[in-house]
Amino acid sequence: MRILFRSAVVAASLVVVTAGVAHADPVPIADVSQSADTDDGWHVTASLSKMTVNSVPNMAATALTREAFVTGEASAKIDGSGKSAVNSGELILGVQLGCQVDLSQGGNFSLGGDIGAGVNIGNGVGLGGLGPSAYADIDPSISINILPGNITTMGLGKKALKGRNGEITVHDAHIKVDGCGGPVVMRFFSYAGISTDNGDDSVNTYGDILNI
Repeated sequence: MRILFRSAVVAASLVVVTAGVAHADPVPIADVSQSADTDDGWHVTASLSKMTVNSVPNMAATALTREAFVTGEASAKIDGSGKSAVNSGELILGVQLGCQVDLSQGGNFSLGGDIGAGVNIGNGVGLGGLGPSAYADIDPSISINILPGNITTMGLGKKALKGRNGEITVHDAHIKVDGCGGPVVMRFFSYAGISTDNGDDSVNTYGDILNI
């Protein structure tokens, strides 16, 4: 008995379109640096360097997951002789991950109507004489919860600044995005912040945006 599921083509297409990327060599990312002068007279710099992204097919071979390994270094530098001493400082390294179409809420598959009432026989005989041309014309319902895309932040390292310099380096840190039905992009970021008796200041630096 041949059952025609027309909507199954939709599900099959989704799997093909969202298949994981092929393995490639690590992609280098240009160094970037950002500086600012504080009201207290300090010059704070946050930098990103030695960055690479190695996108790989995800280990579970699922259609809606992207996976990569990233390497990079964040550094902070405090210059000058401010009028108020630096009491504390902090350096953070991380990545921001963007998904175009969020499918993390999943979907449903159901058969609508009375299946028995939809049985048709190609040669016009009763059910007792089912032949090769018999089929049930059933139109199943596939619903997928499509949500707007999103951007999430993932920390890779955090360090207290006890002097005028500090750095964080990661090698082949694992990142992934689940439940995404469209392109996935990422970028590195670094944050350098200092605190004095008079105020708090921070500098933020962002790397180039790449697909994974």
